[in-house]
Amino acid sequence: MSVALALGTAQAQAPAPAQTAPAQTTPAGTPVGGFNLNNASLLEVIDTLARELKINYVLDATVKGGSVTVNTFGTIRDVDLRPLFETILRMNNLAMVQAGNMFRIVPIGNIARQPISPVTQTDPTKLNDDERLILNLVFLRYATSAEMVKVLAPFAGDGGQLTSYDPANLLIILDNSRSMKRTLELINLFDSDTFAGQRVRAFETKNGRASDVAKELEQVFKAYSLSNGKDRGAVQFLPIDRINTILAVAPNPSAFVEVEKWLTKLDIAPKVTAGSIQNNVYRLKYGRAEILGGVISQLYGGCGGMGMGGGYGGGYGISGNSSYPAQGYVGGGGGFGGGGGG
Repeated sequence: MSVALALGTAQAQAPAPAQTAPAQTTPAGTPVGGFNLNNASLLEVIDTLARELKINYVLDATVKGGSVTVNTFGTIRDVDLRPLFETILRMNNLAMVQAGNMFRIVPIGNIARQPISPVTQTDPTKLNDDERLILNLVFLRYATSAEMVKVLAPFAGDGGQLTSYDPANLLIILDNSRSMKRTLELINLFDSDTFAGQRVRAFETKNGRASDVAKELEQVFKAYSLSNGKDRGAVQFLPIDRINTILAVAPNPSAFVEVEKWLTKLDIAPKVTAGSIQNNVYRLKYGRAEILGGVISQLYGGCGGMGMGGGYGGGYGISGNSSYPAQGYVGGGGGFGGGGGG
């Protein structure tokens, strides 16, 4: 009752327009006097404001009541009364959702189950600066939806909800219009093509095959927990053997510093280990390849090789080739080869 009296008194004190005053364009809406409420009943405030706004409402059964303290000065018009009404509801963990010609006043926790039509709005300037609830679908272009939820969650309004749908890189945002404006401004800052070109970099391999080096890089970055095929925020390596190049894709450009560091360590000339075989080709100027090959086999081969070399040596010594004297080349081919063969 005290709320109704306060409104009625303010309306009675409003001066009537003079008959001779010239016609002026006034803001739309019925003027309502200032509020001076101290610990007023929440249910009475809801009923009074709903009557002033001429809206039909249904109060959820779980709404038991509360108290409201509001002090305003000057004249309030109904265009300002609606945001005030929604602000009072939100401060009491309530929200108002329109369903046809009726408005449902429900707890904020039940908002997700209310009939709110979704919109796809990415321009914050096209949203009203009020407390009306909006279900907004935002398709991201460059940033990942899972990472964006982590960034935006601390800035959501009271009762606001953010959901990520990774297959479509989609954000589902349920929040009041005022908080939604701020959320869209943050999305436009992070989901920008300014950083798109910095997230892919090509690295040339000089010594190893691109596909082999890429596998080694994946193993290294998995140990760092920076490369995992199931994580969209991981570092991805795409080898291109045709041009000896590895494409590194990372959501954070700073990861390329680590990629370059490890690429320098892994893409090096192969080292010959002890006991391994390395093939080389030598062109002889004076000797015959088959003869010199037999001698080398005797020196570095096994026993079987020396026996085979003995046959070479014996034949060489008996042939008496004047161009390649046995005693001058190997110091007596028959003796050396024969000893090995025996």
